[in-house]
Amino acid sequence: MLKKITFSMFLMAFSLSTFLSIPGIIPLIAEYFSVPITMASLFVALFALILSVTGLFLPFYFSKYERKRFFIISLSVFILSSFLQIFIDNFYLALFIRLIPAFFYSSAISIALTVMGELGSGNVNKVVLGVSAGSILGLSISTHIGMTFGYAFVNVWLLLVNVIGLAGIWLLFPEMEGHQRSTIENIKSARNKRFLVSLPFTIFIGVAISMIYNYFSVVLEVLTKIPADLISIFLFANGIVAVCGTSLFGYFIGKRNNLPIVIYPIVFAVVVIFLGLGIEVPEFTFVQLILFGLMDGSMHTISQYWLSSSIREAPEFANGAYLFINNMNRAVGVFIGGIFIDEKAGLLLILTSVACFILACPTALYRIREFPNLK
Repeated sequence: MLKKITFSMFLMAFSLSTFLSIPGIIPLIAEYFSVPITMASLFVALFALILSVTGLFLPFYFSKYERKRFFIISLSVFILSSFLQIFIDNFYLALFIRLIPAFFYSSAISIALTVMGELGSGNVNKVVLGVSAGSILGLSISTHIGMTFGYAFVNVWLLLVNVIGLAGIWLLFPEMEGHQRSTIENIKSARNKRFLVSLPFTIFIGVAISMIYNYFSVVLEVLTKIPADLISIFLFANGIVAVCGTSLFGYFIGKRNNLPIVIYPIVFAVVVIFLGLGIEVPEFTFVQLILFGLMDGSMHTISQYWLSSSIREAPEFANGAYLFINNMNRAVGVFIGGIFIDEKAGLLLILTSVACFILACPTALYRIREFPNLK
């Protein structure tokens, strides 16, 4: 039974998170609806903003409902949204239809993380792996489909993936009653000093990554002058390695060792610097994208661990906070990155990302110093 539940949770996390995989086709969305890139980026930024805000309180509300039924409803909303998007050619209507599933995503993933945590802390990373694979590996697939067949076919891909996720829940996940913690307990968790000092680290690394990652396809197409098919291969390789990075850092963190947390932003900053220096050389860029993918995939594991370990007594709130921060970072990163891209300020984009990584280091050291026994 455990294997069936684990596989169904991975499938659901992967299928829902593919909805986050469209940053690479923002220029295509702009062209499809005849709007500026800054407007098209709302498909990502507003979706992430809703995920962030709802991640703080909706998981708490929906956790009282029977879990299988809630998962089925959530996936059905995603399927309906993808289906309608195939036929809509009005930008504002398409944006509205896309944003509706955002109100279900955080709750579904948060409850999935809680379910796996109840079955054993070692199982949580399976959901994180699904989130990472869906959003990162999914980005390369969505980008390839969009650049090859057009924006409408991306929605066909999202529709099919979510149908598979729904089938997995329907066939493999058992009926499971929900339960809800008190509001007072959640408020206490939010005021926990261990939790508060953990926030800056996850914010800095998330924004630093999102600024660059969400505009990979644009930067590669403009600066490397390589064909669209080759860009898709680059991004697919990046996605495969990112999934490996999620598992690898899950193993390191399982050893209860804080060293990977401390060196993570330093190594990532170096990778970003070299990526910027050699972006016009396709072969060098490919190697750097592989390294970037390894580090990027690790971010989901590190962020979830860093927050959940600060308030182990409130797993649902911790998971909601992880989704809140993760998606707020995405919204902020997409917005800032969009400004740099519009202004063709590639160097400033790189330097800002590196600065965020550098600022993350002392925040990690501060938490470790203040709570040396908190692993």
